[in-house]
Amino acid sequence: MESCAINRKYTLTSILISSILCFVMILFYLFSLDKIGLIYVGETQKTVYSLKKNFLANTIDNLISVIDHRREARAKSMEKLVGRTAVAINLKMGLADAEFNDFLISFFRDNPDYSFMSVILWDMGENGATYDSQNLAGSTWEGTLNAVVPDLSAYTVLTHGERNILLGVGKTYVEELVKAEMADIIRNSRFEDNTYIWVNEILNYEGGPDYAIRRVHPNLPETEGTYLSTDMTDIQGNRPYLTELEGVKKDGELYFEYYFKELNSEKVSLKLTYAKLYKDYDWVIAMGVYQNDIQAYINQTTEKSHILASRLTLLLVLLFVVILFVSFSLVVLIEKIRYGKSRKMLESEMNQDSLTKAGNRRSGTHDLSRAFKEYQASGRSPGIMIFDFDFFKNINDQYGHSVGDLALIEVVKAIRGMIRSSDKIIRWGGDEFVVIFYGLQEKNAVAFGERILGMVSSLKIPVEGGEEISLSLSIGFSFFKETDGDFTDVVKRADKALYLSKSKGRNQVHLLL
Repeated sequence: MESCAINRKYTLTSILISSILCFVMILFYLFSLDKIGLIYVGETQKTVYSLKKNFLANTIDNLISVIDHRREARAKSMEKLVGRTAVAINLKMGLADAEFNDFLISFFRDNPDYSFMSVILWDMGENGATYDSQNLAGSTWEGTLNAVVPDLSAYTVLTHGERNILLGVGKTYVEELVKAEMADIIRNSRFEDNTYIWVNEILNYEGGPDYAIRRVHPNLPETEGTYLSTDMTDIQGNRPYLTELEGVKKDGELYFEYYFKELNSEKVSLKLTYAKLYKDYDWVIAMGVYQNDIQAYINQTTEKSHILASRLTLLLVLLFVVILFVSFSLVVLIEKIRYGKSRKMLESEMNQDSLTKAGNRRSGTHDLSRAFKEYQASGRSPGIMIFDFDFFKNINDQYGHSVGDLALIEVVKAIRGMIRSSDKIIRWGGDEFVVIFYGLQEKNAVAFGERILGMVSSLKIPVEGGEEISLSLSIGFSFFKETDGDFTDVVKRADKALYLSKSKGRNQVHLLL
């Protein structure tokens, strides 16, 4: 009986010791798990925060690229308009002086479609303007040209006997058109998580009252046109406009936080904002995301991790501490791998044009910069090709944007089938693409471009009614050279070669070195 009691006591002691050890190990495990969870949540928060910041910056950079492209397109369209107007006037050059004078004045004064055009009719005999649509003329013809021409986006000078005619479109008019177009684009843009883009125009870089005007604000459209002050504060006493002004003056861009009303709501929340100065317009273009939207995502991730921890704790009780610890380690590893893959997929999507699956301008800029650095190191230049579609706007206008999108997709697919996997095809903007050909020699560039033209001309794009349309491209080639400062120099040459193909009838290839 005594021995049995001793054994029972030993067993109970062993069980007690084992229970205590198990309890201590469980507590240790739970404590460790809590610490791991804090680290996991902290790293997740950092990563999400970084991705949101990159999203804001990339979106603003893309918008600025759109502004630059539209400014260039508007300037070219005005050059064409001035040219067409000059052709119409040249048809009347056979008129007598008085008749021509009456025709010209009537043509511009009575036609509202030309109300924005600057027109000066100068009589060299009388040394004075006989017609001045916008009161720009000076006391002499040469002085008038010197004063007016620098402010014109496009112009031409015609002569009829002793009369000189200056036709032009002001830069201010063109820029105001682009500003209005971009304001509409910004107002109509839609993003997730209550984010939007807004624009403030700086009037005084020294700050103070009325230092800026609110140009575009989708969240507060009724306040557009109101003046802003660097003394304005949010509900916490922060002065966001002062912070923004100082940041863009110093670095041209900045990230900062302040409290602001949420979109379509009266709730005021902390907002992470990225702002960048577009100096040509004195525009501060900004975009923000509310911290509670970021926190909601983090909370969701945290909840999932807590559920996972609970399951692992149950397994610890059932299958002992060591097995559960290994299991938990494996799960954490799997989560990290899954997170890494998700991040890579997100970065891949950010670098790819969603329609054509070509690289986007962001990734293309990186590829061109890397190609230029390799050229500087090796002296071997890849071929740089720029192409765009001939009469692409007509395709969209006549058959619809769905047909235009299909044309973009099919051409990119066909060209990708002709190039090597190491070559890069990039959607530069609209229907304009850049292709980097590694290993392509200058002597073979034009012939290869003509092969691409032949391939594209063989494509048939179906449209409504069972019909098919054909496509053609205009192509420009160039290569890096020692005098290039960066990759933009070769892009400019290739672009000039492209427009040379356009001007000589389209569906052609030209090479500029």
